[in-house]
Amino acid sequence: MHMYDDKNDDYSMDVVEIEVATLDYAKDSQILKDALYKIESMVHAYDTFTLDNEPEKVMGWYFFTLYVNKSLLVRLVNLLGNDFLTIKGKSLEHKFINWLNAKVRHIGSDMKLTLKADLMSSKYGLF
Repeated sequence: MHMYDDKNDDYSMDVVEIEVATLDYAKDSQILKDALYKIESMVHAYDTFTLDNEPEKVMGWYFFTLYVNKSLLVRLVNLLGNDFLTIKGKSLEHKFINWLNAKVRHIGSDMKLTLKADLMSSKYGLF
């Protein structure tokens, strides 16, 4: 999967951008990659996500973006069925982030995952 390219506007519609905040980039980025590789294996999808190569460090926190192809979310919904639909969240993307947050916490990570669109809209006072 390739990262978003401004020249290809259609691509942005197929990708969910997730902001990740962590205190331990090395550990948590590996936990996140391992979790996503397992999800890909479960749904028989490959090369459906990528992480920013260079996290931004602010006041001890590392921030980076996770890009996930929406096809992975759709396949996960098809696999989990009603169990996925009962997860808290107003959209498929929110449900996925809540589900993924629970998975990485179970593995032992305290990283925070947030839909990037939510951060951008609240940043400019739209909500």
